[in-house]
Amino acid sequence: MSSFVSSCIHKFTGLPLWRHADSFKGRLTALSCGLSVTVIWALVSFATTIQRQELSAVLFDQQLATARYIAADLDSELSHRLKLLALAAARFPGDLSPQRVEAYLNGEEILRHAFSGGVTVIGLDGMAIADIPPPSARRGIYFGDRAYFRKAVETERPYVDKPFMDGTSRRFILPVSVPVFDQIGKVRAVIAGATDLSSSDFLGHLVDSSSGGKGLLHVISPRDGIIIASSDTARFLTPLPRRGADPLYDRFAEGFEGSGIAPGPDGNPKLYSASRVPSANWLVIASLPAELAFQPIATMRNYLVALAALLTLLVVLLAHWLTRRIFAPLDLTGRAMRQMTQGEAPLALLPVKRKDEIGGMVENVNALIEGRRRSESALAESEERLRALGENSTEAILVHAHGCFVYVNPAALRLFGASTSEELLGKPIVDFVHPDSRQIVEARIRSVSIERQSAPQMEFAMLRLDGSVLHGEVSTVPYTYDNENASLAFVRDITERKRAEQALRESEERFHRLVALSSEWYWETDERYRISRVSGWGTAMKRDIVDAILGRTPENMGISGDEAIWRARYAVMRARLPFRDLEYMWKAPNGKIAWHSISGEPTFDEHGAFKGYRGTGRDITEKKRAEQALRHSRARIRELVDHQVQIKEDERKRIARDIHDELGQTLLVLRIDTSMLAQRAASSYPELHVTMKMMLEHIDSAIKSVKAIINNLRPSVMDLGLMPSIEWQVKEFQRTSGVVCELEVDDPDFDRYLDEKRCVALFRVLQESLTNILQHARASRVRITVRVRHEMLEMIVADNGIGIAPGARRKKNSFGLVGAEERIVSLDGAFVVDSEPGRGTRLVFSIPLHAPEEFPC
Repeated sequence: MSSFVSSCIHKFTGLPLWRHADSFKGRLTALSCGLSVTVIWALVSFATTIQRQELSAVLFDQQLATARYIAADLDSELSHRLKLLALAAARFPGDLSPQRVEAYLNGEEILRHAFSGGVTVIGLDGMAIADIPPPSARRGIYFGDRAYFRKAVETERPYVDKPFMDGTSRRFILPVSVPVFDQIGKVRAVIAGATDLSSSDFLGHLVDSSSGGKGLLHVISPRDGIIIASSDTARFLTPLPRRGADPLYDRFAEGFEGSGIAPGPDGNPKLYSASRVPSANWLVIASLPAELAFQPIATMRNYLVALAALLTLLVVLLAHWLTRRIFAPLDLTGRAMRQMTQGEAPLALLPVKRKDEIGGMVENVNALIEGRRRSESALAESEERLRALGENSTEAILVHAHGCFVYVNPAALRLFGASTSEELLGKPIVDFVHPDSRQIVEARIRSVSIERQSAPQMEFAMLRLDGSVLHGEVSTVPYTYDNENASLAFVRDITERKRAEQALRESEERFHRLVALSSEWYWETDERYRISRVSGWGTAMKRDIVDAILGRTPENMGISGDEAIWRARYAVMRARLPFRDLEYMWKAPNGKIAWHSISGEPTFDEHGAFKGYRGTGRDITEKKRAEQALRHSRARIRELVDHQVQIKEDERKRIARDIHDELGQTLLVLRIDTSMLAQRAASSYPELHVTMKMMLEHIDSAIKSVKAIINNLRPSVMDLGLMPSIEWQVKEFQRTSGVVCELEVDDPDFDRYLDEKRCVALFRVLQESLTNILQHARASRVRITVRVRHEMLEMIVADNGIGIAPGARRKKNSFGLVGAEERIVSLDGAFVVDSEPGRGTRLVFSIPLHAPEEFPC
């Protein structure tokens, strides 16, 4: 057996085998070996790939489940602690004295067990009021600079701060805080709790997990950029990698929860899984080295590779031995046929030694030898008939192989303007195709010559030898020429038909242009722009008027209009370009005034010479009159609105003055009398004295209401000028709304340029803007800017609220900004709204100024 294997190896590696490597026997051996080897190695690759994918899925699921379990546990612990603080804050005593607060905290035994680092109550001044467990080591310490205090006060929501190392106990402490509200919902204190991260009921189990395996667990805070906790205690509170350095971490930080593979800090790939802790916006990340995870796969792959190499060697040896035995009779037959073909042996029937497929092939070869002479004779006759048909055909017949002409009939010579076939044969066919059609022709050649598919009839632009363009209708089918794949093409000249079609399209295009321009009448001019033809006027003009304008240019026809528009129109006509909807006013010879709108386009003769213009026109007199009436109506409406606003302001002023002079004085006298009566009854009639004090309180309340009504109608500060009125309104808005309001004025005496009407309008616009902000903007800051720019007074009201949604300004029953705009426009001013949803709103009001001596405010 060993000698047989050695012989096979010697024959396989010997030179005779490689000398016949391009034979059918060699190709069959190579094919069988190649298929076998491909299948073996494909199975090895497929098996290792599937195993790696399945193992990866299992590892990812297990690792992600671990991360989710830890994240859920952390979220539960954090939520529990925040709820305890929130419940304690909800039951907080009204008295914030240290003794009362400390007594309350000592009564909350559950807080002592939940927060191993203690619980502290911090006042709005940032000073600690009380803490547990006693003694109160933190009482009186300033905590106003701590993030958990500032965030709880600013956001009025619970806040989880980043952990820190306690300098005394050397423990990692996590502070959380909850605001304490009063009865009206305002923050009056902050209660904060501290938890030891390494405690057994919090992250102690995460620290203890470092003892098992080579995997790591991290709890990170993308907001603070640090590692909160880790099974590797050396990485507690260490910074995270910068954004962009680790794409997988960036995905985790942006909210992705799942698994992936990425290089670790040491450069080796690792399996990562992440889950989010919603309460603190943390991430729990579990990692495992890929080398450790896929170690079983690597071991299995090594065994499979060794086995595949052994099987490959056995397949190659066996295939070579079987091929030589099977094809031995075929080698003898091939040798005999080669001798007969080369004339070394006479043409004779070959012996049939087997009744298998090879024996059947030898019998077929014998039949082929018998029929060869008859076939050669019939082929010669067929080729003669085909040649006669091609030479006498009126259509061009082409045969091209490898992209070049190999046969052309006389009709093809005439088509391309050639006198002899040598001018076309051997030349690339794409050289005779118009550049616009070459890409399509090359695709058809590949489809027919290589893919052996017939190409449907199609029209192409082609080139003659003299460079002129012709159009052909081409059909192509696969063809065999000189035992090579070729294409047979039939070409019909359709150049004249294409020209007729182009002329028809141009005629239709001119027709469509005239239809698009048509209106009420049609006109033409000559090359000097003189009116040469007018038709279709109908009732727009009488015949005598038409006769009066023929032969005249627009300049001497009494046409008038906007000078800039006419200059632009003449520039267009000098450039010989079309124009549309040119409006002008024309005084007819009968004295009537009319407005017309015309459109036109230039015309050229067959040589491209300019012939003039032609176009259409229509009467727009009624349209112009309607537009003028609409403008007049809008002006009258605006004057009426302005008058109504002025009447309203005057009535406000009168009512405010009457209330102040009559009702205010009456209430003042009533208060004085009641006060004197209360003083007299203080000693003699105690019960009456109490009643009189209540009456005084009611009178004071009535006086305040009267003052508020007067200020709502017309603030008395407006008598001092616009600048004091704006300052008063800003302070009043900030007092009543709690929104921070800033005022910036570049010229405190700007109101000297304004009369009373403009002062009142600007004040009311400011009032309306602040009212809209209070009702709709949800803003925390407003900035008001008043400045003088280029003889214009500009007021800007900007907030950081939610902005105005598109279309909200003009919605039904919404007149706040519309009324402000009308006030400003009535003063020849401008009003601009700059707002985007989520980016706040910026209102800009600007009105013209006058000299100080003309309109003092």
